[in-house]
Amino acid sequence: MQSQLIIDELNHSIQTLTDQNITNLIAKIKQHQRIFVYGTGRSGLMLKAFAMRLMQLGLCAFVVGETTTPAVQKGDLLIVASASGETNTVNMMAESAIKQGIDLDIICASPNSTLAKIQTPDIMLQSGTKFSQSKMSQQPLGSLFEQLLLIIFDTVILTMSNAQKESNTDMAHRHASLE
Repeated sequence: MQSQLIIDELNHSIQTLTDQNITNLIAKIKQHQRIFVYGTGRSGLMLKAFAMRLMQLGLCAFVVGETTTPAVQKGDLLIVASASGETNTVNMMAESAIKQGIDLDIICASPNSTLAKIQTPDIMLQSGTKFSQSKMSQQPLGSLFEQLLLIIFDTVILTMSNAQKESNTDMAHRHASLE
């Protein structure tokens, strides 16, 4: 069954992450008043899901490119993700953040990419990209990368909600009510 293949790939790839990766990301988030996220395609969708959960935890989170997103300021954090590290707009956002003195957190799957040269990635995942197949995955394009992003982000949210004693009820009060 193909779903078992995906689960096996996730189990194998998740072993390349460390508790320190999650701890470091949480520490960065806690150090900042406002968190901005940016990515494109399916990676961007995973980042948007993460921003939503950060907001539901009571944090100030924004998705770059949305019409209501404010200007960044010193002291803000930008989290970007790109499997290939060659997505032009992601690289431009990372460079812009550095020029503006904004803290940057990079999640990538390509250690020799343009993005990895802008700043050493905080989390380096082993997965395929839209440009290359990986020995780690039979899935097309960057599917494994995007699945790992969701797991990382949900792990961060679970850890932070447990530490803040946030319950589903507390978070639900911040959930969108105009649906």
